[in-house]
Amino acid sequence: MITSRTPIEIPWKTGKVAVLADLHHDSYNKIGREPFESHALDRSLQWAELDALIIAGDLADAPFSNWPAAFAYLRRFMAPSQTIIFPGNHDYYAACLNADVEMEKLADAAGVHFAQQRELRHGNDRYFCTTLWKNFSMLGDAQVAMNVAHRHMNDYAQISKRLETGPLSPSELLGHPLQVAITPEDIQALHKAQRRWLEDQLAEPHWAPNGRSFVVTHHGPHPDAAGQIDDLTPAFHSDLTSLFDEHRIDGWYFGHSHRRLAAQVGSTAVRNVSVGFPFEKHGPEELPLEELCLVLAPGPSRRNSTVE
Repeated sequence: MITSRTPIEIPWKTGKVAVLADLHHDSYNKIGREPFESHALDRSLQWAELDALIIAGDLADAPFSNWPAAFAYLRRFMAPSQTIIFPGNHDYYAACLNADVEMEKLADAAGVHFAQQRELRHGNDRYFCTTLWKNFSMLGDAQVAMNVAHRHMNDYAQISKRLETGPLSPSELLGHPLQVAITPEDIQALHKAQRRWLEDQLAEPHWAPNGRSFVVTHHGPHPDAAGQIDDLTPAFHSDLTSLFDEHRIDGWYFGHSHRRLAAQVGSTAVRNVSVGFPFEKHGPEELPLEELCLVLAPGPSRRNSTVE
């Protein structure tokens, strides 16, 4: 797992940042379509005015095969140096749950910033980015929710984990599986680790008296932005009310459930910014993605306002 490192600095020009999730570029590529064009985002977003584009997971399945083509597609809209990505669940398909280091190398090769458990700084804004897998506790009984997820989610057939073993002799290696399928317990443990990192970051005093704090995750943080609740909802969202209560969070952006919904949780604006699969239906309660995805400057006085 990638640990905390130096924050990524986003140069300030216009003060506008877009956060999008769930491009599923490989799904569009298979049918000869493209994600932004299919949802009119190529026209509705003023790409030239953005200081950065943050991709909150699910760029493409099988990253070692499909991320390079997805990065080439993104370059048509945003310079790699202004593009920031961290993985969602689909980015681990045909890969390993503990492959973040290898994924970062893919991003580095494309000139893209990799932000798993990483802070971004933009003017007087700070963003904390992490996949933040779910804890399965939204409906109360985590074990029941894990059983439902294991039966119905593709993650547990598509994602493996490398066994953390010491040196083995050739005879021991014979027939020894170096990779095994993940379990809901693996996901729950990873949620706890990523949540601990996020709580530590939010507890750090902001460097600016009026600075804003944003959280960007792949999985959902609160039932109010989840839409209709059913037995599978805990596989997509956690109830992190305590984080909203304990910390000042100006905005929280996420994806995963492909429902373009918004909620106000205390003083925090919570936004689902999923692009989604080709031909996916969106209900009348969903909101325009080009509005949900934008983070705008609050005023003219900013720390990096002199950057050209």
